[in-house]
Formats: sequence, C-alpha cells, structure tokens
Amino acid sequence: TMKYGVDVYSAPAFALFGMIKKLSSYTKGAKYADRGLQLLDICTEGKITESRTTYLSWYMVYPCSKPINSTLKHLLHGYKVGMEVGDVESAMWNVSAYLCSSIVAGKALKPLAVDCMTYIEQMRLLKQDHILHQSLPFAQGVLNLLGDAEDPLKLSGSAMIEEDYLAMIESSDARVMSFLHLQIFKNIMCNFFGDYEQGAKLALGRGDEYEKKNGSPLVMLDTLHQGISLYAMARRTKETKYIRAAKKVRKVVAMWLKKDNVNVAHYIPFLEAEEAALEGNSVEATRLYTRAIALASTSGFLHDVALASERYAEYLLHDLMDSGRAGQYFQDSIKYYTDWGSDYKADLLKQNYSHLFGEEIPKGISVDPDFVISASWKDDVQDNNEPSQAVETSPGRGFSKVTAEDDYNYDVEAKAVAQPFAATSKKPVLNTLGFEGDDEPGRGGVKDDSASLDISSITTPYPKPCARSLPRLGRAAAAENYHGEKIEEEGDELDCGVADDKTDEVTFSSDGNSSEIKSALLVSRDILLDGYRTELDNGDVESVAFQISLRCYQGWPFYQPLVDRQVELESSISALAQLKQNSPEISLQAYLLVVRRLRNLSSKDETNHAFEELLKTIEPTSNTFHSVKMMQLELFVLFQDWEGALECLADTPKKRSKFVEMHASVRGMFFEALVHLKTSGNATSWLARRKGKRKAIKTLQKLYRLVEQGNDDVRQYMHILLAECYVLEGSARAAENNFKAAISIAELVGFFHDKALAHELASKWYKEEGKEYWTNFHFERSQRLYVEWGATSKVETQQIYYTENLCEHNI
Repeated sequence: TMKYGVDVYSAPAFALFGMIKKLSSYTKGAKYADRGLQLLDICTEGKITESRTTYLSWYMVYPCSKPINSTLKHLLHGYKVGMEVGDVESAMWNVSAYLCSSIVAGKALKPLAVDCMTYIEQMRLLKQDHILHQSLPFAQGVLNLLGDAEDPLKLSGSAMIEEDYLAMIESSDARVMSFLHLQIFKNIMCNFFGDYEQGAKLALGRGDEYEKKNGSPLVMLDTLHQGISLYAMARRTKETKYIRAAKKVRKVVAMWLKKDNVNVAHYIPFLEAEEAALEGNSVEATRLYTRAIALASTSGFLHDVALASERYAEYLLHDLMDSGRAGQYFQDSIKYYTDWGSDYKADLLKQNYSHLFGEEIPKGISVDPDFVISASWKDDVQDNNEPSQAVETSPGRGFSKVTAEDDYNYDVEAKAVAQPFAATSKKPVLNTLGFEGDDEPGRGGVKDDSASLDISSITTPYPKPCARSLPRLGRAAAAENYHGEKIEEEGDELDCGVADDKTDEVTFSSDGNSSEIKSALLVSRDILLDGYRTELDNGDVESVAFQISLRCYQGWPFYQPLVDRQVELESSISALAQLKQNSPEISLQAYLLVVRRLRNLSSKDETNHAFEELLKTIEPTSNTFHSVKMMQLELFVLFQDWEGALECLADTPKKRSKFVEMHASVRGMFFEALVHLKTSGNATSWLARRKGKRKAIKTLQKLYRLVEQGNDDVRQYMHILLAECYVLEGSARAAENNFKAAISIAELVGFFHDKALAHELASKWYKEEGKEYWTNFHFERSQRLYVEWGATSKVETQQIYYTENLCEHNI
C-alpha cells in the first residue's frame, strides 16, 4: 500500500496485520485495525471488502482492547454489508462472530437463542458448511442453558446431535476448529451444571491449543472456564496435575490484564478467589469472590456474576459451613441466572438448595396474580434475632407472625383486601437483524438522537422502581417528640402500599384515608429531557446547558448502574464542552469524579487531587463551587470518612438552605446533619454532642416542612437522621423503627444507594448493640445493593471493614 497506493484489499490487509501485532500489544493491533477501517472510506470500492475488514477488526482484534458488548452492532453491520454486496462468506463469518461474542458478553439468552436458530438456518441455506460446523456448538450451548437438551452436559438438542455432529465434521475442512468448539462448550456446560471432574478432564485434554490456533474472544471464555474446572478439582482432590494447570491458567489471564484487556478484569479476582479457597485463606477468598461479583456486575457480564455467586455460595456451604450466607448467595445466583434467561439453571438451583432459603410467603395463602393483598398493620414489632414464619392464617382474618420487607418481623392482625394491581409492562424483544431506522441501538431511537451533538447516552431512560407491596413504616416513629422538639404528629397505624410501575405513584391506605407518594424527581427528569430537545431546536444554548445539567442533578439519587451513569455523564460533559458552558460542565465533572472513584477507576488520592484542581478553577462564592463541594461531601459520606466530611463542610459555602427547591441542596442538608451526628457521637464533651444533635434537629424540621409541602423525596433522609438521633440517645426501639422506615421508603421511591447507606448504618449500630444476626443481615443487604450499583471500590472498602471489625470470630 505504501509503494503502490490504496487498493480494495488494503483495508483487510491492515486488519490482518493488526491481528499479528495484537500478539505483542493490544493497543498496536487496534491501531492497525483503525487504519484498515479508515482506508475503507478512502478507497472508492471499499465496500467490497468492508464486511471482511469488519470481521477481522471487530472479532479478531478489538475484543482485547474494547468492551466486548461494543463489538456486537459492528458485527451485525458487517453481516448486513456483506449480504448487500454479495460477499456471503464474510457476511456469515460476521454473524458467526456475533453469536460467539454475544455468548462471551453474556447477552440475554432467549433473544440470542432466536438469533442462533435464524442464522444457523441461513448458513445452511447458503451452503456455508465450514462456518456452520463451527457455529453449531454456539447455538446448542445456548439452547442447553434454556433446557433444550435431555442431558445438559451433552450438546444434543434442537440445533445438533452430538454423535451426528462428530461424524459430520470428520470430513469437514473446519474439523479441528469445530471439534475444539465442541470441547469448549462441553466444558462450559460442565461448569454451569456442576460436573467439574469432566470439565477439568476436557481442560487438561486441550490445554492452550485453542489459544494458539485462534485469537477470537472465545479464547477468553474458554480460559476462564478451564480455570474454574481445574480449581474446583484441585480443591476437591489436591492433585498436583490440577493445581499446576489451574495456576498456569491464572498466569495467562494475569498477562492479558497486564496488557490492558478490558474484558477480563473480573477473571483475575474470580480465579484468585478459587486459589485462596484452595489454600484455605477464607478472608482473602471472601474478599476476592465479592470483588469478582462486583466487577462482573459493573461490566455487564451477567452470566459470570451468576456463576461467581454460585461458586461463592458453594464455598460458603461446603468449606465454611455457613449455610445462612450460602443461601443468600444461592438466591443471588438464581436471580442472575433468571435475569440472564436461564430459568432452567435457576430451577435446578432452587431444587438443590431451597432448604437454605427462608419462606417468602406463608403456606396456605393463594393470591390472584391480578391482585395484591393490602393490610392494616398494628405496630407491635418483635425484638427477635431470627426471622419468624407464619403460624396461622385464614382467608379472611387471622393472627400470624410473618416476615415483612427485608425480613423484619411483625405480629399482624390482618384483614385481606384485594385491590387492582398494575402489571409490570414487558419490554419488547429487539429485532437483532435490522435495527431499522435506529443509528444507536439500545441508546434511544432516531427521534432521541441529535445530528449535531453526541447526546445518545443522555436519552437513556432511568429504570423505574419495580411494582411491589411495601410497608410504609416510619411515620409512626416520627410521631415521638425528641427533647421537646416537635417533629411530626401522626397515629400509630402503619400501612402498606403498592407502587405502580407505569405512573411511579404509591398509594397508601390507613383507616380509610388515602395518601400518595409521588416522586417529583421521577417526573421532572422526563420534563427536563423534553425541555432540552425544545431549547436545542430553538438554539437557546444556555437553556440547553441548564436542562442537561439539571437532569443529571435531579437524576443522581435514583438507581442507575454506575457504568451507565458514567456514560451519560461523559456524554453530557462532551455536549456542554461543545456548547462552551463552563460552569455546568465543571459541576458534572465533580459527579464524574465520584462515579470513577466508586467504580475503582481512580484512587482516593487521585480523586482528592482532581477535586482540588477542579475547585481552583472556580470562585469560592459561586454556586458551582458549592455544587462541587457537595459531591465531595457525598463521597466522604459514602466511604464513612466522617472527619474528612467535617473538614469539607468547613470549606463549603452555607447555601444549602437557600436552594431547598433543588434536591441536590436538600441532599447536602441531609449529609451535613448526618456528619454532625456521627462526629458528635465520638465527641468527648457533652456540649459538643448536644451541639451536633441540635444542628440535626434543625435539619429535621426543615425536612418535615418539605414533606408537609408535598415533597416525598426526602422522607428517607428524615428517618435516617431520626435513627441516628435515637442511637445517640440510647433509644434502641425508636432507632430500629426509623432504620426500617428509611430502608423501606428508600426502596419505595427508588433511591437504592440511600437504601444501601441505611443498611450500612444499621449494621454498624446492631454491632454496637451486640446483635450478630442483624449485623450480618444488614451488611449483606448493603453489599448486594452496592454490588448491583457497580460501586466496586465501596464494596471492597466495606468488605475490609466488615472483616476487621464486624465478624472477626466468624471469618
């Protein structure tokens, strides 16, 4: 190309050379693939080889340096282009690569199964036998996980019969690769369905043969599953052949990570957890398993989260004899398998380990799926250390001891009342063949995308709270007077509510009176997005910037995986930079620093330095300075650094109470009060403790006024502060009730990280009270929420604290 100029085959040649350079450096390999794709635009007949170049670049090169999920739409594009120009072979290679990469990425199984059967049939019709033979194990592996095979360890079902397949590939040009694919997917099935001995045998038989012959993403999945099988058998037998092979696998993955393979970050803690378990180091194994689960969840590898949770549960059950925590992680694994689409695997786990789970619904009660049961609950909370079960029920009225939300116990005199329940709407299955009219699949449709600004991620909707029946607990607790400071007056009746997934409204009933909790923030986020589009059309740049930034501020308290939050923030910051709106851009930079710290993408020192540099660029009296300091304060609170938070408050402008119409300012008021309560608890003088409590009471009064005005987004703040006030006062019953109220309300309105914080604070308080069961219970709930959120760094910090302070004798 350098000598004779660009030719139609220059682009695939560069991509092919990128495959070779990838062996020494993933970055260099990607650069050559980049040049190959650029040459397609230069060459007038570039479309002829576009499909081939796409396959080589996005399947054989980029998966080592880019997130595997990002490759899928390009492979489908390569398929489409190949079919358009008549390059059928390259089109089929692209679609085979799409199926394989989807499996590696953990794409939802049910729509993937449809894709598999569709494309397999197309390969057969187009007589692309060598590609078909290599792809059949992909399809049958997916089907096995859906329960298509009589024996899940055998690749025999709707796509292929294993014995017939072996006979068919004997004369195939792709015999070697086809046989290796069969072996790999049999190994994967062995791990998912518990035959580690057969999996280890298959792993020892093929070793690194596939890696030497193929550089595809399947090498990553193959290596991980080899390691899991080998470590499982090493732990079971202590045989040298398994131990040596397992450690070799771990070293290979460590080398990939050192070369910046972004898709294997969770492989290392997973395999290191298996090694720590092999060596009998339970503390390290616990830390590494939870880290692997958090990293896999953050990166979107749902199948790896499910398997890691299952392996950790098996370790807890068989090695540590901790059936309680094992049951919790088996339930987590069941949830992840179900979300992935493998109901078959989830059902097998339920059959094998359901004896470890507590009963969620008392026996003898049947509920019409179109209705939910509403009940009036009398406040008679039991101070037990174990969840209770139903002892008596009747269709109309009965006296029973039941387990409520988060396993809290109540004596209940319940009168069952049926009321209509809004069924959760089902998401339509995306058409994976076309994406007609959508230039950014999964990021909003054509109407949501902008031709001038890259704001596709801004249009990603927030997930709404699931529809469920929840107890609304805390208003009775808030009825008490705290040192003569009137907070709220209400009766002692507690009530249940139903969250409508379509309207985000929660209706409660108490003694015939009804009230509504409706999140104003949930409503405002969509209004702001509409306003953004309108102002963009009108050319009002300042209003556009205001709508973008305000939507991020208002959306922050709601649950959204941090990886998605980061994408949205980066897109918003990019848009604001293009619009030259410096102040809102700096504010969102602070949010991004918090996200990166929580995801463990930057260290504590790096984050503190970045905040210092950011604050140097703005006036200390400005609203932007206040916004940045509030995010810095939130980070201190999330990591329970109360002294650091107090220092941060000393440097923060006193503007929180002046902007109570902004939820970010109200949240800042809450954090300020919480910091004063936590630091006053450690104070040596009575006067300092009293001062901290008085500041918190003033904030409580402001929060109550907001609730009276109809702001239901601050209720959980009020109950967390009340709980901490009662902790300082030594009133255990009132503190417990308010922690429960905060947890229930935070879930009700969708503030999942506030729920995690409430669980964490409750866990530490129960430790001080000497209640081991509830200490562990709240810690586990908090960990799950942080893991689901994707807060890897927080999970690690919390796990270290738990190991050192909360459960020395258990670990």
